[in-house]
Formats: sequence, structure tokens, C-alpha cells
Amino acid sequence: MAKTIAIIQNKGGVGKTTVTCNLAAALSKKYPEKKVLILDMDGQGNQALSFGHEPRELENTIYDVLVGRLPVKEAIIQLSDNLDLLPANDDMNYYELDTLPGVADLREYLLTLKKALDPIIDQYDYIFIDSPPELKIIAASVMMVADEIYIPFEPDAYNASGLIQLLEKIEIYKEQYNTSPKVKGVIPMKVKPKTILHRGVMVQVDAYCQLKGIRVMNTKIPDSVKYPEFIASARMPMTWADPNGIHAKYYYDLLEEVLREDG
Repeated sequence: MAKTIAIIQNKGGVGKTTVTCNLAAALSKKYPEKKVLILDMDGQGNQALSFGHEPRELENTIYDVLVGRLPVKEAIIQLSDNLDLLPANDDMNYYELDTLPGVADLREYLLTLKKALDPIIDQYDYIFIDSPPELKIIAASVMMVADEIYIPFEPDAYNASGLIQLLEKIEIYKEQYNTSPKVKGVIPMKVKPKTILHRGVMVQVDAYCQLKGIRVMNTKIPDSVKYPEFIASARMPMTWADPNGIHAKYYYDLLEEVLREDG
């Protein structure tokens, strides 16, 4: 059965999509014997864009699966021999409006995603889920299927308080909906280690996470335009396009941390 890893953050622009696609691509490249799936639950559809597909042109997406239009296998795009994508597009932005009215049992409704994935869960070693940048119904559905949660985090003063609120909300959801994904780590993103602000915030976050028993990953992803540039120019994540490059190495190092935590 697949290990299901959700990348969750209730703030946009932090690097959630970049983390998801680069970790999955790095895993598929370094461990070709592993079968990996990326599941995009974000209506922006950026996981498709990350691999050269236009979301607006996709006929079959996770939305169609969730509303019962087609089996999950028919929406999957093969990206390589061992990496697949279950994409999203703008349809997901209307999922709640289209399906939530009239729901009598909210927990049963939140299990729709889990049930949709049941036919393929044994076909993969790892599933990486890119969640939308908000902690609402779709993110709650993701938590019903996730084994582990990783949180990308940009170390500025506003994001520090937002991280604490996010962690508290995740715990409320877990208790409210009787689910048990473990927050395995906080991933520092867009880090500027020479700035006093980033260093100071990281000290605060380290202390808070230590109290909560949550790991702050040793690998800190630096602030760089290289990551989106590779998506735009190569139409694939950096960990595929330039696997031996300096910037890709951060994600390969992060991958090894994630796999050690998995073990």
C-alpha cells in the first residue's frame, strides 16, 4: 500500500507546488524501482504545468473522479515509467459548491477522496498530494487519506504566527473527523540565511516545533528564481531537468530526510 504524503499550507506562494513536484520527481529518478503518483487537489492545476501540460486542456481530472464521472485510472497521466500524475484544473475551484449542498454526513463526504483512491492505492509506493492553499473542505479530505503531512514554511514574522495557527487547526481537524495523519516536518522555504529576520524566526519556529514534537527539516530550500525558471524553460521540475545541479541537490537532500522519517 502506498505511503501517502500531503504537502499542506494555508497560504499561497510559499512553495507548496514546488516541493511536491520536485520531491516526487527526485524520488522517481533516484529510485526507479519505486512507483510514484502526484495527486493535485489545487484548482490552479500547477502540477500539470510543472510537467508541461496545460490544465485548461485536460479533459479528465481529479474533479471528474470525485463527482463520479469516471474511474480514477482514466484520469491518470503517465509522466515517466514510474511517475504518474492525477491532475487538477479550474474545475476543482467549484468542487465544494457543486457537491456540498444537501450533504447529511460530513465525515462520509470527506471520505470521497479516500474511496476514489482505493482502486489504485496498492499500485504505488508513494503518493504525494498537493493541497489547495487553504484549510477547508478539500484539505480536510486530503487529511482523511494522508499518512504524513509536511508543511512548507517561509520564515518571516507573519508566517511564523500563521504556522502555529495551521498546526493548531490540523490538530482540531484530526480530532473532529477522527483521522490521524502525522505532521512529520516543517520545510523551510525561500530561506535567506544572511538576514537577521530569517535567522530570528527560525529560532522561534525551531523552539515551538520542538515543544510539539515536530521536526524542522535540516534541509532549507534557499530563495532562488531557478526553481520556477526550470518549470518555464524545461517544462519539468529541476530535479529532473538538472539533477546534478546545485539547486536540485537541496531537494535530493530533502528527499533523503523525508525517506528517513518514513523509515
